[in-house]
Amino acid sequence: MRKRWLLAGLICFVSTATWAGAESKIDYVGGVAFGYTNLEFDAKLDSSPSFQSLVVSGGLLFDDYYVNLSYADSVGNTTISEEEDSGDAGRSDLDLTLGYRVNDALNLFIGYKDSETDIDFRLRDDETLRREFYRKDGWFAGATYNIPLKSAGTLSLNLGYVDLKTDDKFREDVEEDDDDPEATEFDDLSGRHKGDADGWSYGVNWLVPVNDRLYINTTFKINDYEEEISFEGETFSADQKLTFFNVGVVYLFQ
Repeated sequence: MRKRWLLAGLICFVSTATWAGAESKIDYVGGVAFGYTNLEFDAKLDSSPSFQSLVVSGGLLFDDYYVNLSYADSVGNTTISEEEDSGDAGRSDLDLTLGYRVNDALNLFIGYKDSETDIDFRLRDDETLRREFYRKDGWFAGATYNIPLKSAGTLSLNLGYVDLKTDDKFREDVEEDDDDPEATEFDDLSGRHKGDADGWSYGVNWLVPVNDRLYINTTFKINDYEEEISFEGETFSADQKLTFFNVGVVYLFQ
């Protein structure tokens, strides 16, 4: 039973051979999932691109601790339109998590994440390619609350705080007939800018056992950030929201 609570905690914030020592045992976990990631960045994008994602993960359980590494990559490119231009977009996410089981209901975790969205815009007028990217890396911490559903598995609720550094490259938007320019806003920024972002990650995970080793895993998670960039003595801020939905399997090597 302890393994299920730890396994639920391990999988829920990120998606996730047996060695027997003299006093302790390490259980190894592997997982694969498929789903989508939706990006909302209204300050820079008119549309909200959705990426089909493949998630591969591996981790281990040791006494009341767990560690997990998860990597998600978009499958193919997503077509995106922005004003008069169009482009192809891709995305990747890397998460490293260390967690601790307080009791059967509660897990605490800390971790590091690194994510990137890349867009190659093709300008409609001259077919010129312009690359834009949004990169984030930093730390997160939070808690997972597990709810037993008997034969239906375990439902886990998670909440985490995220503190990130950002590195963005914005293409330059050329506005026509701008005889009366307004004050500079976030969507007017062009070129490469570094800044900070913080916010919350919250979601729900449903882990259903097929047998003692194989589990079906469904994850729904939202990362909601507020990003700030300092430029020419001013601070510009914008919201960025990521929605993740994945379904996959997890295997426990005992």
